[in-house]
Amino acid sequence: MGIGHKDIKLLWGRSGNRCAICKTELTQDKKAVSSSFTLGEQAHIIGEKEDAARGKSQLSLNERNTYHNLILLCPTHHTEIDKNAEDWSVEKLHLKKSEHELWVTEKLSETIDHVLLAKQTAISSVIDSAVELCELNSWKNWTSYALAPNPVWKSERIEKVFEFRQKVISAIWPKEFSKLKNATITLSILLNSAAQKFADNSTKANDNLYAYKFYKAHGYNDNYHKDLKKYDKWLDECYYLLREATKAANWFADEVREYINPMFFAEKGKYLIEEGPFMDMSFRTTLLEFSEEEKSTFPEALDLNV
Repeated sequence: MGIGHKDIKLLWGRSGNRCAICKTELTQDKKAVSSSFTLGEQAHIIGEKEDAARGKSQLSLNERNTYHNLILLCPTHHTEIDKNAEDWSVEKLHLKKSEHELWVTEKLSETIDHVLLAKQTAISSVIDSAVELCELNSWKNWTSYALAPNPVWKSERIEKVFEFRQKVISAIWPKEFSKLKNATITLSILLNSAAQKFADNSTKANDNLYAYKFYKAHGYNDNYHKDLKKYDKWLDECYYLLREATKAANWFADEVREYINPMFFAEKGKYLIEEGPFMDMSFRTTLLEFSEEEKSTFPEALDLNV
C-alpha cells in the first residue's frame, strides 16, 4: 500500500498547501495547474526504496510512506533534494519541514480551518481502510474472478470485506460529510452482502472459495432441473450484488475526490468490471454507476443489518 490518505491530509494541511522550501502555493489537482498554481509533490525524506536518495534506513516501506517521513515540495525542489542528497540530509529535511510547519501556524493559521482539517483526517482513516480492505487498487482484476462463469473468491477477501463493514458501522461521521458517509455505508453493505451471499453456497479449497454446484454434487439427482434453477438464481444474485457494489465504489471515489483528495484514483480512473468468457469466448468490460436518483435512496433502501 502507498501513502495513506490520512497521511496525505496531514501533510497538505500542516504544510498549508505550500512548498516547505520556497513557500510556493501548491495544488493536488493536475487539472487545476495554471500560472497561479504549481502541482505539489509528496517527497520522501528517507527514500521510499533502498536505492533512492537517502534510502539507506531500517524503516519499513509502510513507515517510509507515513506523514512523519514526508515533506511537501514543488517539483523544482523535489528534484533538487534528490539530485543533491549530500546537501539535503535526512536531518536537514526534517528541520526544514518543522520550520515550515511552524511558519504555517504563525502566518497562515487564520486561513486554515483546523477543525475541518481534523475531521478530514479522521475520515481519511476510513478511506484508507476502503482502499486496503476492498482492494480498490485491483478492483477490476479480483471482481473478474467473482463474476466468472465459475466464480471464485479468496477466503481472506471475504474476511476483509466483513472487517471493512464493521469499521464503517463504528465510524463517527461529521455532518459535513453526509454524502461521503452515505456512499461509504452503501459500499460496505453491498460488498459485504455480495461476499456473504457467495460464502453461503461455496466450498473451500486451499485459500479459495468456489461456487458449490449442489445440483450435480452427488451424481444422479431427481430434482436436477429444479436445483439447477435454484443454483442459477443464487448465482445471479451474487453477480447482481457485486455489480451494485461496483456502482457504490465509483460513487464512493467521486465523493472522496470532492471532499477529501481530488487526486484519489484520478490517474487510474473509474472502477470497471470485466465479465466472461461468454459462449463465443468473448469478454465484456463495463462501467457501472448509480444515477443521482438512485443515490438519493441510499443507504436507507438497503438492509442496514447486513
